[in-house]
Amino acid sequence: MKNKMIDNNNDPVLQALQAVSDPIRLNILTCLLLDGEKRITSEKYNIVKSTLSHHIKLLKDAQLIQEIKTGTTKTYVLNQEYIQRELPGLIELIRFRAGKSNK
Repeated sequence: MKNKMIDNNNDPVLQALQAVSDPIRLNILTCLLLDGEKRITSEKYNIVKSTLSHHIKLLKDAQLIQEIKTGTTKTYVLNQEYIQRELPGLIELIRFRAGKSNK
C-alpha cells in the first residue's frame, strides 16, 4: 500500500495544526484570544517584517485570523466563528495553554 500525499489546503484541521505548530504563530493566536483586535508588530517578536508577514499569511490561509484594514493600518482578530465551527476545542486549548503559561 502506497502512502498518498494529503492536500493540506483541503483539510482545515491539518492546515490549522500546521499553523499553530510554530511558537510565534501560537503566541499571536493567544494574544488575539486574550486581547481581541490587535495590531501585530515584528518588534514584539524580535523578527523582521517579512518573517512576520509570512506568519500572518499562514494564519490567514488557515482562516484562523482575519485582517481589518483601517486606512494604512492593519489589525487582526481571531476568526472565532470559523474556529468553533471547523476546529471545535482549539480556542479552549489555546486558552488553557495561556492560563498555564501565566502561572
